[in-house]
Amino acid sequence: MSLESIRILVDELSTLHVTRGVQPSELIDNLFEDDYVESSARKTSQGLVFELVFSEQDEDGSSSKVTMRYTYDRSRYLVLVEQKMTAKRFSTQWDRTHAVLERLGKLEALLADQLPREKVAAILSTMPQDYLALAPQLRLVA
Repeated sequence: MSLESIRILVDELSTLHVTRGVQPSELIDNLFEDDYVESSARKTSQGLVFELVFSEQDEDGSSSKVTMRYTYDRSRYLVLVEQKMTAKRFSTQWDRTHAVLERLGKLEALLADQLPREKVAAILSTMPQDYLALAPQLRLVA
């Protein structure tokens, strides 16, 4: 168990917990740049979906449209970033849930290698409630 690895994971989890991510108002500022051609926003029962479309030159000099979709929860946290090139489907660029679960899994594995199950459970029980909601197995252990 590397204490440095554990510290890094805890720092990353803390940052994810307190940082909301790029906000729609920041994205709107991009619309003043020439490459941005369109935007839309829609409110959903879970939060807000904001899309920005910009033109991009590829290697052969032709222009293609790129759509970026930013999804926010009701607490204004950025939860998903997706990208679509021209007529293709959206692909996930970043997912808050995946980022949190990946780090929680690594932390649990590092701790479990060196500590008894009860100690691991005690440490994991200190995680924020929204993290425990994403990883019900941690709640069962804790």
